[in-house]
Amino acid sequence: MLDRLRRDRDERRRRIALQVMRRREQLLRPGYKVWGYKNDLAKGFLVTCAPTTLGPERWVAETLGSWHIRRDPVLEHAAARSASAAVLVLGHAFDEGGAGTRHRVAERLLRAADAPGGEAAQTAALDEAVTWLSGRYVVLVARGDRLDAWGDPLATRSLFWHRGEHGVALASHSALLAELAGGLGSSRLRWVLDHPDYRSPAGRWLPGLITPYDGVGQIYANQRLTVEGGSVTGERFFPAADRVELTAEEAGERFVDDLRRQIRSWIDVSPVTVLALTAGRDSRAILEAGLPDLQAADALTMTYHPFHVARKSTYYDMLTAGRISAAAGLPHLGIDVAPMKPSSEMARLYLATFPAWQRYANLANALYLHSPAKASTIFGVGGAIITGMWRDTSDRHLRPELLAAKYTDSAFRGDPQLHEELARWMDHTRFSVDRLRGYDFYDLYHWEHRMTKWGGAGYAEYDLATTPAPVLSSRRLLVAALSLPKPQRESAEVYRFAAGLADADA
Repeated sequence: MLDRLRRDRDERRRRIALQVMRRREQLLRPGYKVWGYKNDLAKGFLVTCAPTTLGPERWVAETLGSWHIRRDPVLEHAAARSASAAVLVLGHAFDEGGAGTRHRVAERLLRAADAPGGEAAQTAALDEAVTWLSGRYVVLVARGDRLDAWGDPLATRSLFWHRGEHGVALASHSALLAELAGGLGSSRLRWVLDHPDYRSPAGRWLPGLITPYDGVGQIYANQRLTVEGGSVTGERFFPAADRVELTAEEAGERFVDDLRRQIRSWIDVSPVTVLALTAGRDSRAILEAGLPDLQAADALTMTYHPFHVARKSTYYDMLTAGRISAAAGLPHLGIDVAPMKPSSEMARLYLATFPAWQRYANLANALYLHSPAKASTIFGVGGAIITGMWRDTSDRHLRPELLAAKYTDSAFRGDPQLHEELARWMDHTRFSVDRLRGYDFYDLYHWEHRMTKWGGAGYAEYDLATTPAPVLSSRRLLVAALSLPKPQRESAEVYRFAAGLADADA
């Protein structure tokens, strides 16, 4: 009798455990099982002067003042409007309240757009309000014939624009603008990618104002884009105040407090949380800062490596991350970045979304096949802003030739055409020592140029597979780190606070 009762009890426990496992298995389904290779231009949008049906059939239509919007219904959004202004937030924008108050951000921005004092005062109020938002988003504000656009702090949600015969259009993907225009060339892109001297061990990406299509521009980190009639202008809105130096304790506390806030925000927007974990100090700092929240959320960690390239450094990342994840009590998911088959359904989906410029097709394919689709997938991209991208910053003469040398260490850096391209970028983004107000131009060059171009392109690819969560896309966090002198930044002093080592040293 007792044996029978024990067997029944054990069987009930086993069935409950299996039910939990199966529910969890459903939550962890990858992109191909959830989207079925039908989510081209994932989480995308298009903004036009006149109505259009361009874009996937699943997209929905709405208006913003006199502008017409088409967007993926999967893309999070919030809107607010008054008699004089209309606001649309595309993506996840967090204020001090985190994910819980994100749906009120549009209303907060609308109050700034309706502030007393006229258009200039309203624009200044909008700049200030957007400055301290974090997350991954594009903000659009329509006031009469004027449309203003801002990206998130790291420009992780790309915004492209093109001026055509039917007016100015804006979009999440440059391919949409090329199709809207009836076809655009890619001669400037081809000049870069086919250049015999261009080599880059950190991944190839497009310099200066070059985008996948000729005549298409984009918004850069810390820039506001303004459209009035056929005119498109960019204006730097950050930094608006001089850099202030903080003590290590002040900077560390501000950095860690905000990093934890960002982690919690991204945990709250999805049923599953995944942390991209490597052997590096950036992702480890994120893990250590958010460990209690990640554990409470039953988060996973994830590391990817192309097993067909045995010597690639990510193999060490995978082994080390697996051990760290086990110590943290978090399941670890290893993903093989295998070559994408040209005839596969994924290749069709990927090339329909990125026909001209492909950043890392194999990784997009791997995430689509193996990474949880319904997850906030946390990436620590941007850590080099915090600790410094380049050790040798002794040359203090800001000029295009110097930026070219930091763009690539190959012979391409000496090409006069590259220098001209970077000079145009400096002029367009108001990239000068005076306008940077005490912040090191090396740091903001990496932030505004590489993160916009290389980082933004990567996140757009990840959109096919998951919800990318750029946890470092917060100016509060970045300003705190940049408030330290260079030696303390290079030694990752703020990361010591994330690990609790600063308290141990006290």
